[in-house]
Amino acid sequence: MNRIRYYFPILLIICISFLVYLNALSDGFVWDDMVLIADNEGIKKWDSFLENFVRDFFDTTDDTIEFKYGYYRPIISLSYMIDYAVWGLEPGGFHLSNIIFHTMSCILVYLMFNSLFNNRALSIITSLLFACHPIHTESVTWISGRTDIIAGMFFFAAFYLYQKAIHLPLSSEGNGSLRNRKRVKLFPTRSKIFYACSIILFALAMLCKEMVATLPFLIIAYTHYFVGLKNWRQWKTSLPLSIPYFFVIILYGIIRFVILGIHTVDNPGGEEMKGFYPTTLSFAKTIFIYLFKLIYPVHLSAYIQNPMSFSITEPTVFSSVIGVSFLIFLIVWLKKRWAGMSFLILFYLVTLLPLSNFIRISAPWDMGFVTAERFLYIPSLGFCGIISVLLTTAWKTCKRSFPILGYVTILLFIALLIFYSGRTLLRNRDWIDEKTFFSKTLKEAPNAALLHHAMGNVYVREENYEKALEYYHNSLALYPLYHAAYNNIGTIYSKHALYDEAITAFREAIKINPDYIQSHFNLGTTYYQKGMTEDASREFKIVLAFNKNYVKAHNNLGIIYAEKGLLNEAIAEFEEVLRHEPHNEKARNNLEIIKEELASKSPNKNL
Repeated sequence: MNRIRYYFPILLIICISFLVYLNALSDGFVWDDMVLIADNEGIKKWDSFLENFVRDFFDTTDDTIEFKYGYYRPIISLSYMIDYAVWGLEPGGFHLSNIIFHTMSCILVYLMFNSLFNNRALSIITSLLFACHPIHTESVTWISGRTDIIAGMFFFAAFYLYQKAIHLPLSSEGNGSLRNRKRVKLFPTRSKIFYACSIILFALAMLCKEMVATLPFLIIAYTHYFVGLKNWRQWKTSLPLSIPYFFVIILYGIIRFVILGIHTVDNPGGEEMKGFYPTTLSFAKTIFIYLFKLIYPVHLSAYIQNPMSFSITEPTVFSSVIGVSFLIFLIVWLKKRWAGMSFLILFYLVTLLPLSNFIRISAPWDMGFVTAERFLYIPSLGFCGIISVLLTTAWKTCKRSFPILGYVTILLFIALLIFYSGRTLLRNRDWIDEKTFFSKTLKEAPNAALLHHAMGNVYVREENYEKALEYYHNSLALYPLYHAAYNNIGTIYSKHALYDEAITAFREAIKINPDYIQSHFNLGTTYYQKGMTEDASREFKIVLAFNKNYVKAHNNLGIIYAEKGLLNEAIAEFEEVLRHEPHNEKARNNLEIIKEELASKSPNKNL
């Protein structure tokens, strides 16, 4: 009986977590999934295993991708490799892994809160709300969103094992005076294994997403809340416990930024988006954008436009600043009156800090300040915990004097759980395929140039070029400097033998971004198709100056050399292709043709 009572909450969490995301198993690859998984040869062979630890997350084997975001996610790449080894390119298998990771996170949430509050009911409510909240659909349903899930899973595990190491539970409701709490030995010898494992798990979390770096600050706050540190002697006892976690962060920074040179790309929004004042205003505004989405998760979107603000007099900014100030006041005021609530509010703010634009991170130009629902995966735990503490406190208060109101509290929780589950089940279908995804997202963000461009790409794959051109032009109307849109317009024109129009489009893309090698390559190809071999040769050489491993440019340049009778140069180019791609039949055939027709000097002229 005791075993059933012990394992029932965990079994319930597993069942609910799977049920609310079960219909996501039929969803496909969407958006970044294509680059990171479907078209990424790097995850399909185990001899590239170690490369994941020394390269940019978006540095795939596709030599046409010249832009890197400066992300370092080796553990996530490893998870893709494992999934591919098991499932191949079956999207359902990848989705199943996401659900499993999320379920494990939910179980850890239950264990964390049970250790934190010593209240099973509160812990179950928190974990179920966390399992079902629709804000997590972007992280769970979108395969590429697993970055936040796995990072969160390691984050929760590290925090839980730290709890186990110091053995200091809060009072059952998370309230009561810190002064009345018993003094206990801070770090028993028998718990060193938990502490060591906590540090290791934190290191793994950092290799998933750097935003988990808030954990040591939470550990300091947590220890403070537990023990009620009042003097320097007590601080001297607890603060060293956080040092190894900070050491992990420092070591991570040295490896990533100094040794590997992987730096996060700066926000391309312009100099006007920088500076302490607009950043601070955005910080306050973003916190309340996220809070509103947690409270009212209805109009959710995978693309949130959060324009910059320059004045505190703006209604949304002013109300947000007041709101953040009030939350900080609550943290301080509730600390001795309702410690659990105080800590949960602090948890929300601290974990959200790196993701609220107070620290600058990259964002698309038309987004403004970067804002995304997936960023809430860890911070949302604070919100779910607050709701749970309120519900359990209301139940305990009402059942003594107003039993009926106590049952109303239970019904309120059930209604909230049903609402969350329903919204999650509905939103899972937004990721069924790319066309559905971008259509749904465009309804919530109709002025996002990037989404119009992405929708154009969808229609290109469907060979509906008229519709694709419409969306590309829409993206340019919203953002005239969108060089990739010009490039894709040129590609469509070139495909339909409208070479002059294509050349104009490619030149416009290069004018906006002279380093955009894809347009240089496409321009060279169009020049060749029009018989302008000298111009074509020049563009291919420009491409190779940017990326000497661009095999298609080597191949095409080799053909041009062969046509000119520069056979040695042609042979060198084709051999360079085969050096990078030994199984490239096109280059091998071209090389054989040159050797066969060396006497007549009549090589194949097909690119």
